[in-house]
This record gives sequence, C-alpha cells and structure tokens, in this order.
Amino acid sequence: MATAHAASSLAPVLRVLPPAQRRFASTALRPRPRGTTAKRPAPARRFIPEAAERFIGPKGQLLTTRENVDFIVANDLEPDNGTMARFTPGPEMKRIAADFGVALAFSPRHVIHPFDLRAFDPRGHPLAAMKRAQLARKIHEDSLWIIMTSAGGVSAVVRSMTQNKLVKELHLALEAMGYRSGTGRGPTKEIRGTFWVTIFDPVKAAGQSAERFGKTVAAALDQECSRRRS
Repeated sequence: MATAHAASSLAPVLRVLPPAQRRFASTALRPRPRGTTAKRPAPARRFIPEAAERFIGPKGQLLTTRENVDFIVANDLEPDNGTMARFTPGPEMKRIAADFGVALAFSPRHVIHPFDLRAFDPRGHPLAAMKRAQLARKIHEDSLWIIMTSAGGVSAVVRSMTQNKLVKELHLALEAMGYRSGTGRGPTKEIRGTFWVTIFDPVKAAGQSAERFGKTVAAALDQECSRRRS
C-alpha cells in the first residue's frame, strides 16, 4: 500500500467532483513524497490570470471539462505554474534577476501559459479546440517552452517590446550554442521543459543589455537543464 501511494503521488490526480458538477474534473499535482535530503529550489509564485480565477483554486487546481482533463493528462501537460521552481543557479543568474527586475523559474514539464488557461474554462470556450491543437503541435515541435509575463503599470507597447527583445536574444544565444532555433533541440542534446520569465519592471529591464540576458540565461539552461537526446 505504501509503495502504491508513493508512486501515485508523482502523477496528476484525477478527481470526479460531486454529482452536481459531474461533467467537470479537477487536475492537480500532489506534493512529491518525502525522503530526499537535497535542498529543492523554492517554488515560483503562482500566477492565476483574472480570466481564469473562477475555475482555478488557490493551490492551482484546475476545474475543467473531462475532455480537457483527458487532453492534459494524455500529453503530460502541467496547468499549474506554481509547481515550477525558481531558477537562479549561480551568482551571475542572481545578478541577472536583480539587474533586470525579473523572476526566473523552470520546470522539466511543459507548463501551459497562464493566459492560455482561459481556453480551459469548464463552461466551454470558443478557442478550446484550437488551443488544444496548438499545444499538441507545440509538444512535438518544441522541447523548450518559454513563457514571458509582465507586471507593472506601463503601457502594453513597452511590455511587449521588452518581452520580445529578451526572448529574441535568448533564442539567438541558444542557437549559437547549437540548439535549433526556437525548439531547444540540438544535434546531441536538448533542453526539455518550460522556462518562465516574470518581468516586474519592464522599463528597468528595457534599459539593460538584452544580449547579456540571452547569453547568460542560455548558458545556465544548457548547463543545468540539458540532457542527451535519445
């Protein structure tokens, strides 16, 4: 019994809700079993967009249709960005986080973009089918997913330009290291998972060297998160 419990705690748990909500289901990850002494990085601060607050619990549990649950589980997707770990290995990455005013996180799993969660509304959403198709294609095409989100009271133009500059330089740096553009895949190794950048001060980040950001982060991802391709 103990072995079965430990094994099940590593996988998404499906739970059928009360009869009044029986056409819905909930997805969540249980905490990993205890027993390891290695210090794990602190979890990322969970971000639940306003459009998804009605069907995502405070601990990241997603209330959605059975069809969506089946899709998420079949493709080993993670809807809860709060399961990601903060990613600042080494002093240089800590300086990047401080100088750019950003929080960095990584997960070895593919995490659904926070703003894509609206498509998983249990009441239905006009973009649900299209979003599932896009995610299914992305799983096969890209090993590394990059999420950029911004906070702060600046214009949408400033936020968008800053995000685009940083992600462009990160892709260029990874490509220079031998990874195929935008995919996280190289000839002999790959970076599989999701890298999340939260920009708290887009104006501050815009005043820093995007090239420095790209090269430093790419080197850290390559060193800490890459694995040999099978």
